Amino acid sequence: MHTILLVDDDEDLIQALQFSLHRENYNVIKSLNGAEAITKSLDVQPDLILLDILMPNLDGLTSCRAIKTMKQTKDIPVIMLTAKGDTETIRAAFKAGANDYIVKPFGMDKVLNKIEEFLGSNA
Repeated sequence: MHTILLVDDDEDLIQALQFSLHRENYNVIKSLNGAEAITKSLDVQPDLILLDILMPNLDGLTSCRAIKTMKQTKDIPVIMLTAKGDTETIRAAFKAGANDYIVKPFGMDKVLNKIEEFLGSNA
């Protein structure tokens, strides 16, 4: 079973994603901020990270940069989930080390397809 670290400050979105991912047999670890995401990525070594950009304290771009520069976590795929769909932000996300990018609002099918691109089927 693959483990996904889900990072977002919107608890309602986390609950919805967690429910859907559990139904698809993914183990989900959640985090409400970027600093905690960095710590959990080291502790848990998830197979993939779904990371919001706009968060208080430590934003997703800074968190992604930190995760991608550490030896233990640099190879973990990071998919950004964010309301910011402008070209500049997308470019900044990829420059920070993101492997893919999904703009909110999104359908769960799109998220699952992106996850499968990186992890394969979880069936």
